[in-house]
Amino acid sequence: MASANGLVIAPGKEPLFSFGLISDVQYADILDGRSFYGVPRYYRHSIIVLQRAVERWNDHQKLKFAINLGDIVDGHCPKEQSLNTVKEVVGVFEKFRGPVYHLIGNHCLYNLPRSKLLPLLKIQSPDGHAYYDFSPVPDFRFVVLDGYDISAIGWPHDYPSTLEALKFLQEKNPNQDKNSPVGLVGLERRFLMFNGGIGKQQMEWLDGILQEATKLKQKVVVCCHLPLDPGASSKEALLWNYDEVMDVIHRYNCVKVCLGGHDHKGGHSVDSHGIHHRVLEAALECPPGTDAFGHVDVYDDRISLIGADRMESTDIYFNPQADL
Repeated sequence: MASANGLVIAPGKEPLFSFGLISDVQYADILDGRSFYGVPRYYRHSIIVLQRAVERWNDHQKLKFAINLGDIVDGHCPKEQSLNTVKEVVGVFEKFRGPVYHLIGNHCLYNLPRSKLLPLLKIQSPDGHAYYDFSPVPDFRFVVLDGYDISAIGWPHDYPSTLEALKFLQEKNPNQDKNSPVGLVGLERRFLMFNGGIGKQQMEWLDGILQEATKLKQKVVVCCHLPLDPGASSKEALLWNYDEVMDVIHRYNCVKVCLGGHDHKGGHSVDSHGIHHRVLEAALECPPGTDAFGHVDVYDDRISLIGADRMESTDIYFNPQADL
């Protein structure tokens, strides 16, 4: 396992807590296919990856919770099967012996409206939004962002968030197909319909949460289905206003790690403020017999992601100059 800065882990040191981690299961009971870029996708095998993940997490016995970073059912799932398929995947997650914290992704929203999806995922957030926070121990806080707060998918057609998103896409993406990046240059390639943005209300909420975490001297892990740093992701997968979100995050020293999914190949970067960004490899793209999930051991000075098979293990040491 590679260390971010070459430090050696002291043997025998117990983590403060541990948790499971997986992203982009995108299960569907359909034949295997390929992504837009030609990458194989194993729709039926992905739920087997999830089943093995839950079994492994339960064998670990010391995991306090698990995080699903979004996209549990694929958009190619036949719509008449969407509800039962989402329930089937949620049922696998519920076999884990601890709480599971879910994020929503674009494929979740292709299948079900928020009104049906959020209760199944046990996400309780105001007005159909899907952002929230939790503290597994007093010294740490997890902040879950709703990357499709401003989005052309998932909300009713006449909803303010939908109208704002459509207006935004019309201004930013001249293509008739708003999922096409043709002609878009550099970071502009993120302005696609399968991405989304974070609205003013959620931004104010995030700022308030980080203020509170700073006062409580908590270390913060931010989770968003859409990546928040270009160094960890392809340009086409980024949150529309990732820069504005990071401007808020960079006002504080409490955020140590940002976790994301959506960009299936995975990635890792360290931004200008020393915050690590780790995008997870997709369970969907595991050939039969392989896996992509992990668990995370959390220490006072680092987190260690222990990945299975196709998920790369990562040690992330907190920047001591940015400590509270």
